[in-house]
Amino acid sequence: MTTAETRALVDIPAELLPLIPLPPLEVLSDARARGAECVWGGEPLSTATAIDLGEREETDGGHWFPRACRPCARRAVLVARNEHPGLCEQCADDSIICKTLRSLRALALELRR
Repeated sequence: MTTAETRALVDIPAELLPLIPLPPLEVLSDARARGAECVWGGEPLSTATAIDLGEREETDGGHWFPRACRPCARRAVLVARNEHPGLCEQCADDSIICKTLRSLRALALELRR
């Protein structure tokens, strides 16, 4: 059994999912849009390796289900963590007490394992 197969799956809290930037659906292959491949890197995913990025709604009312490999999910969470302080009133006042920023940091650390 490989290291990737023995790692526990990471459950991204629902309140953080909208903060994680995704590529536009229009540029994705069918396999990436339906979660068979990493939404960013295109690596094949299995139930043992996929990070669920939540159900997303299309502009036409349809739904898609992006998933990612652990390294790509971590990179996207780091982008969200780095962008968050510029968009958050709490972070502008005192980023140390911002629950969202702390949650993004913790998620990035969890994805590093």
